[in-house]
Amino acid sequence: MTTYHQMGHGSVGLLSEDRLRGYRGAILSPVNYSEAQIQDQIAANRRSEFELIFDPQLYYPGTNRGKLPDWSYFPAGVETGDLSSLAWWTSLVGHLASVTSRLHPDSICSPAAVPRVYSPEYYDLNRRIADSLVSAVEGEDVGVLQTVLARLETLSQPNVAAEVASVASRCTSDRVYLVLVSDIGPRREFRGTEDLKGAMRLINYLEAADIRVLVAYTSSDVILWKAAGASECATGKFFNLRRFTSSRWEPPPEGGGQLSYWMEESMMAFLRESDLIRVRHAGLLAPASLSNPYGTEILNSLDNSPGESWLALGWRQYMYWLCDFEKRLDSGTIVPEDALRNAEQVWDRLEAPNILMEERPNDGGWLRPWRRALAEALP
Repeated sequence: MTTYHQMGHGSVGLLSEDRLRGYRGAILSPVNYSEAQIQDQIAANRRSEFELIFDPQLYYPGTNRGKLPDWSYFPAGVETGDLSSLAWWTSLVGHLASVTSRLHPDSICSPAAVPRVYSPEYYDLNRRIADSLVSAVEGEDVGVLQTVLARLETLSQPNVAAEVASVASRCTSDRVYLVLVSDIGPRREFRGTEDLKGAMRLINYLEAADIRVLVAYTSSDVILWKAAGASECATGKFFNLRRFTSSRWEPPPEGGGQLSYWMEESMMAFLRESDLIRVRHAGLLAPASLSNPYGTEILNSLDNSPGESWLALGWRQYMYWLCDFEKRLDSGTIVPEDALRNAEQVWDRLEAPNILMEERPNDGGWLRPWRRALAEALP
């Protein structure tokens, strides 16, 4: 078990669902829950071999998003604070350690803010912040993960992945919580081959240095991170929990709403209802999709109650799929190169009868960059 729940609004019920018991742990979210609520979550879900990790989520400390401002460690006067100062962060770490002492999570991520420039000095500061957190919680029986925020476009530059890994590996913590930052929207797949290669190399360098990497906010791209050697990954039911996005720390937009999606392994793609119906009719759903218990419920609903919403089942169908998919990757049942090659072939089979997806960018075009990244990233 190496998959973690990336907690968000209304995610608590998923932790106790029998069909989702394959998850290794949960990343707790102070953006969405108060201290009392997270304390209850820890008490209710503490069990053997299930790790509860607290992420302070100070990526944008100047924003008053969700419940963050109600937490005692949330920095006062952050607008005038010097976020490049280790002393500023050390003071915050002291408050964070006090919260940790009250909550007793199994592990905690070091605080880290999204910078203007991803420089060597920035990574060294984050490493020292993580070191100070290790010292601050000494004796508390709590693990520390060094948070490493890495911008994908920056990782595409020569030697950057090696430089980041070199700095991060000097931390006294032997685990990294890797957050990949990009401007790509939460419903879209990464398509930059060089960006992906850089991220895969960073993961590989860290793991080679005996640093366990937990990749946060993953989606179907988990196939790349696991191929690079990542020990663990985290994902959530909402699209903004499957892709790190600043929108979680900004005022919510007016209007909008949630749409139902089905994760289809044979295509490595998310399908809207009309897409699912046509792909199913073409006989191209993967065996894993047909055996997914939540997927079975969705298909039964389409057959017997057309027009009925299956949004909540769609979240669960995806969550079940990713945990099961990662397990098969770890066991060697799935070979990443074969899975992506086969997915491209399915998209080719859809092209002949002109079966087009409802959303125009949903065209399988990310599969070739992913295959190239797999072929070229690592020795």
